[in-house]
Amino acid sequence: MALSNIMKLLFIFIFSAFLFLSLCPETANAQSAPKQNIDTDIHALRNEAMPSFRWHYDDYLQYAPAGVLIGLKACGYESRSSWGRMLVSDAFSAAIMAAAVNGIKYSIRRLRPDGSTHNSFPSGHTATAFMTATMLHKEYEWRSPWISIAGYTAATVTGVSRIFNNRHWISDVMAGAAIGIGSVHLGYFITDKIFKDKHISKNFADLEYLYDPSQKHYVAEIMFGRRYILGKHAEKQNGILPYRGGLAGIQTDIPIIPGTGVTARASASSMTYSGENASNLYALSAGGFWNLHFAKVFEIQLRAAAGCGWFSGHAGADLSAGAGLSLITDNNFKVKAFADFESICFSRSRWLSSVTVGWAAAWFW
Repeated sequence: MALSNIMKLLFIFIFSAFLFLSLCPETANAQSAPKQNIDTDIHALRNEAMPSFRWHYDDYLQYAPAGVLIGLKACGYESRSSWGRMLVSDAFSAAIMAAAVNGIKYSIRRLRPDGSTHNSFPSGHTATAFMTATMLHKEYEWRSPWISIAGYTAATVTGVSRIFNNRHWISDVMAGAAIGIGSVHLGYFITDKIFKDKHISKNFADLEYLYDPSQKHYVAEIMFGRRYILGKHAEKQNGILPYRGGLAGIQTDIPIIPGTGVTARASASSMTYSGENASNLYALSAGGFWNLHFAKVFEIQLRAAAGCGWFSGHAGADLSAGAGLSLITDNNFKVKAFADFESICFSRSRWLSSVTVGWAAAWFW
């Protein structure tokens, strides 16, 4: 197994442990819903924006990457492995995923956000979706990165839909994604040890790490975070200012020259006041970014943007600046931790300023 793959696998399981320990501090006593963390903030955002959302396409979308994988293979589009080797790899991956998901679900017994059952953590639909997307990625990334991007896009929509449908907390979905991805890397590792070089396509090319910072890279990312409102504590207690909020958004970076270009973001945030009543803040902004690539797999991004925000029936100018640290995990994917300062001017005397910290998953090409 290549060192890069070992590092990926190690990162996935460290990330899973981080989610379990930091995003789910109440899981040792998980018979009740989480209290005042990013889970409840994102849940408040969902409840304000789409309280009656009930669409069950995610029950089927989770299998879409597997359908594409089988379809391409059946149509004779050459993949990494023979049918037999691929099915063995997939069987190991599915067994590992199912054991991990069900073992944790029925040990933790976390209450779902809709209050229906005590098997919320982690999300099985999301784990399945990212498992099948990673199987597709393993078999066909060498043919076209767009096949992998399509698979992981379907998996991401599945995970987000579990939140929309009020079936899972955000940390359930993140943990499910990590388990799904990690299970396939481990399943293929076991199969590679058994079969070695047998039953691999003669035309298969194991892509090395090819990220070149001297080239232009277009980026699309989905982000989540927690917003901390700046201001006097007395104003928060009196309901003049909100306390905090959960952020969800999408961002795209369009390079003008390598490492520098235009960035645009659309986001929504829950704003929780004293007494736990909440309303949503929506924002659109555009500006510039600058990237610094170092240590082969890391990248620092600085960004500044301006736009408009809407909150409680009022609109105002939105100014923001921030920094992010990305880990490039593959030729077309990276994960990022970020911190942003944002200030919205509703009038000369009314500014809403905040600091948001969070993470993002990105596709680049």
